[in-house]
Amino acid sequence: MAEALKPINGGGQQLYPFNSHKRWIVTDIDYRSDIYQTSILKGVSPLYKELVPLSKSIAGANVSDNTQLDNLNSNSTPFLGSKEQKVVWSGLNQTFFKHRPNNERDLFASASIISIPHNRLGDGILPGSVIIEDKSQDDFVEYVELYDRKIDEYHGYIIDKSLNTGSYVPFGDLMGYWGFNDEVTPRSSSFDNKIEDRSGYQNHAVGRELNYQSGIKTSGTSSVYSGTKVSFNGSNSYIKIDDKKRYSPVKGNDYSISIWTDMPVSQSDVTSDYNWLISKNGTFREDYTTKKGEPLNRQRNLNTPIFPYDLKVFNQNNFNSNGKVVASIGGGTKITEITSSTKVNDGNSHHICFNKTGSNLELWVDGIKEASSSLKVKEIWNEYDILLGSRYISDLGRYGRTPKSLSKEAEISSFNTLSGSLDEFRYYRKGLTSAEIKGLSSNDYLTGSAYQENIVGEVFYNHGIVVVSDPRPKYKHILVGGGNWDYDSSRLGFTAKWKSTKKLYETVVMCEVGSSEFNISTNVSLRKNNDIREMFLKPFVTGSDFAPYFTEIGLYNKQGDLLAIGKLGSAIQNRNDVDITIKVRLDMDGPFGAPGTGSLQPATEHNIKLQKRRDGNFTWNPQGF
Repeated sequence: MAEALKPINGGGQQLYPFNSHKRWIVTDIDYRSDIYQTSILKGVSPLYKELVPLSKSIAGANVSDNTQLDNLNSNSTPFLGSKEQKVVWSGLNQTFFKHRPNNERDLFASASIISIPHNRLGDGILPGSVIIEDKSQDDFVEYVELYDRKIDEYHGYIIDKSLNTGSYVPFGDLMGYWGFNDEVTPRSSSFDNKIEDRSGYQNHAVGRELNYQSGIKTSGTSSVYSGTKVSFNGSNSYIKIDDKKRYSPVKGNDYSISIWTDMPVSQSDVTSDYNWLISKNGTFREDYTTKKGEPLNRQRNLNTPIFPYDLKVFNQNNFNSNGKVVASIGGGTKITEITSSTKVNDGNSHHICFNKTGSNLELWVDGIKEASSSLKVKEIWNEYDILLGSRYISDLGRYGRTPKSLSKEAEISSFNTLSGSLDEFRYYRKGLTSAEIKGLSSNDYLTGSAYQENIVGEVFYNHGIVVVSDPRPKYKHILVGGGNWDYDSSRLGFTAKWKSTKKLYETVVMCEVGSSEFNISTNVSLRKNNDIREMFLKPFVTGSDFAPYFTEIGLYNKQGDLLAIGKLGSAIQNRNDVDITIKVRLDMDGPFGAPGTGSLQPATEHNIKLQKRRDGNFTWNPQGF
């Protein structure tokens, strides 16, 4: 211990926090090692409203799946559809996705997850530092490179670098988007009271007797289902979207509709020559008051000759045109109507675009303009609801009963319901370019832009969770090979990179040496008889020509415990004519004493940061943080 001490004056200690970042790189070979301790998890959605058993009840009625999946046995287990993956999915959904605003992404039917343990995470993942290079999947996907884009301090999006967004329609032009992908598993619904509008306007639709199935097929290197589509039964199914001014353009406005469909060869409802894909000329809401003065509304079916868009398909009543799509705009006395050359009733996925641009109406099928015509209408605005899969609905169809005020004709009127399915329904407030329509019509397995999104997952920075989840099959088995963690010579595995963030503290201590202080050396050889207890110095060191030097500075608490030593790069001569200030900087994983007190704090069980070991060295006291 030094024999010359001086307290730190007021303001002599300053604390500056800063963030440090450590680079982590894990692969399919070493992510489970003691160094990284990272988990690669797979989540699979449970069936709709299916309970996920977690334990066995006393009565034995609820039996858990005893197949345990972890990173040690997952390479060989064949039970990837077991309850554990459903529990992972459900827990992830409950924590991060279920209670979010409607305009944010859902957790889709499958998810690949990177989970970083807290002792390797620090304070969180540095935004903008995540890179995933995946070569683990089947032969259809040779290489996927993903990176994160910060949204806020808490989460960001995972972006597929390979997807070209140049042909995407600007999101600001999207007035309505019902993709049906919020229904993550196949199911049926007698009445669905919320079919989410993902455009940001949140004009959610309702529907009756719908069946949610695996969605439109991909093209290119592999033909598999993507996302979820909605199927109509050909009898009493429908989807209703409430009318809004943005869906009722006037003659001078440009607008377009994009939709995918799968239809069988024959239709069930053949009460007319057509079955409707989209209608805005048959059903509207009518407000009325009951005898008791209660305000109510009902659906009325009145065929208006004024409508901005109408999409229907010929059925087998018209043998030659069966399966052809008809697009029309009605102006009251005149109708502009065009028909496709392609028949879409072959059980395959087809893209249809109704495009009003300038004074022309265009009909596109699978990215090809098949028909166009100049408009002959004067006025096309109306207040009718949008119907998908049906031309009409009545109160009987909607509520299961018919008010007395409705006629018998309305009760038994033909619905012209569709047999088949619809998917990815989008309404735009502009006429689309040929490149944009071709982009919407492409569902290529590797490069498709039908979903108009290069976002394939999310990262939650503070939790150390990276999630890849998307309706496109290209991302189904990211990080897990073929789904079995089966990395081999043909599946090269993955590399995941990120930076962890840790807040450190730079403590600055101003050590002031006055002109009259520390001007005598404490070296024992300078004292008479070389005795440290001798108060008199040898004569040769008492003259004015002798000046001591100092080479290190020690920081002590009030109990005299040495906390830190600062070694100088070269010896400094103490002077008796000027004051000297030495700035000592210490970087630590926590504050060094209490800032703003002006002195180092005494050592107590609460604030001591260093503990002296028996060998004379010091170690951090973790309870001191």
